[in-house]
Order: sequence, then structure tokens, then C-alpha cells
Amino acid sequence: MRIARFEHARALLLGPGRPGLADVAARAGYADQSHLAREWRALAGCSVGTWLREELPFVQDGAALAGAGSMS
Repeated sequence: MRIARFEHARALLLGPGRPGLADVAARAGYADQSHLAREWRALAGCSVGTWLREELPFVQDGAALAGAGSMS
């Protein structure tokens, strides 16, 4: 059940019109946002915010854009 909740929360965060963390927590079956945060850190090894920054880089970031056009 723990992994299923985590995967559901992950899908919500990656989906269109990403809801806020409190809404993600409620929709994924966590007791509250802090429960989501504790479980996320335990399962992913980082905070939700860190994971989002790494998974969904800022599109106007020059470093991200520089690597996007290369076809190595």
C-alpha cells in the first residue's frame, strides 16, 4: 500500500495541472502533507521539492536548454 500511494502521488505531480502538495497528499491517500513529505523522503531519498526540481527542470534554465539541443 505504501508504494501504491507513493506512485499515485508521483503520477499526480507529473500530470497536467499539477495540484498543490496538500491536495496531492489527500488524493493519494496520505493523512496530510507532512505524512506525504515523510514517506517521500523515506522512499525517494529526497524531499518532494528536490525531486520536482530534478525531474522537471526549469525550462528557461540556460544549462537545461544548452543540453536539450545536442544529439550525441
